Amino acid sequence: MFIALRDLRFAWGRFLLMTVVVCLVAFLTTLLSGLASGLVKNNISGLMELDFTHLAFEYNNNNKPSYRNSMIERDMWEGWSDMEGVRDVEPMGHSLFNARLMDNSSLDDVVLWGIEPGGFLEPEVETGKGLGEVENGVIVSHLLIKRARDMGRELGIGDSFKLDRALTELTVVGIVHELNIGHVPIVYVPLRKWQEATYGPPGGPPPGEKLPDILFDYATLAALQLDPALEKASLDEMDIELGTLTVNRVDAYVASTGYREEIMTVQMIQGFLIIISAVVIGAFFTVWTIQRTQEIGLVKALGASNFYLMRDALSQVIIVMFTGAFVGVVIALRLGRVFIESGFPFAMEINAAISSAILLIVAGLAGSALSVRLITRVDPLIALGAQK
Repeated sequence: MFIALRDLRFAWGRFLLMTVVVCLVAFLTTLLSGLASGLVKNNISGLMELDFTHLAFEYNNNNKPSYRNSMIERDMWEGWSDMEGVRDVEPMGHSLFNARLMDNSSLDDVVLWGIEPGGFLEPEVETGKGLGEVENGVIVSHLLIKRARDMGRELGIGDSFKLDRALTELTVVGIVHELNIGHVPIVYVPLRKWQEATYGPPGGPPPGEKLPDILFDYATLAALQLDPALEKASLDEMDIELGTLTVNRVDAYVASTGYREEIMTVQMIQGFLIIISAVVIGAFFTVWTIQRTQEIGLVKALGASNFYLMRDALSQVIIVMFTGAFVGVVIALRLGRVFIESGFPFAMEINAAISSAILLIVAGLAGSALSVRLITRVDPLIALGAQK
């Protein structure tokens, strides 16, 4: 590495500039990695919290599950409970409502999830009680509490709000951390209350009357806990028999609105940054190699092998890439903490940051391949001719 270190000292300004460029690219790719993780968490954190292996939606011709357009009947979820290889089944409701405080100020949209109180879908509350202990009691995502606070309103344990269309009044009895779906805070309600709000008349039944029993025979989907040994073919047969469309956890995440598009957009930007970095690094070292053609020829004439010179050139690339990537990742991680504390949809994962840095370094090495090839093609006679 004698020549490599000598060049780094001699042309420190140029190498410093390239290191800064690598640092900026590493900084941006790491931030984008944190943004992607944050978007995933903000989009499907509610689904990630649920204890299920599969979700059974209503079958549709598009063969794509939909939280908004699915409706299953009691026969379907009870039919699943009778199937071999099914450990547990719970119906679940999903509806989007506009929520308002009791003074009629808007809380914006909320997703109402109807679940069985005490079932395997009920989340563990951070503060307060679970479902079923208080009439009209609900568990809310901390995002809804934060949203009310940002508007200068107070919403906490014991406070009430109402659903705009349904005119259903709900009381907060429990709070969980930010559990959302499609970037909208989740409100967990007993399944029966969800069915009343979704399918019943606004404000509930007239005084002295009750809602028809058929109203409580519908839900959006069925959450399943299946035996891992259950084969895909058997699952497909059950779907055909019951008229459902069953997906695993990964496909259930993808079914969330905007999930796939957000991830693909961020990954595309990351990809472009990696490509740009490879092109810039490759161009720099190619130009640097061309400028050193006579020096390389002279060293070859003195007996240096192509392997020695290639190793020397690659060591320069590695030093620049590792230094720039390390500094960029460290700065991004520190800034990421600020984003998290400020409430941005940002989640920094060390493994993702390291993966992005390694990918960047590999791209830089690939981009410098042309300069390495030029070294092997330099003729020592060039240096000998330069001495005449």
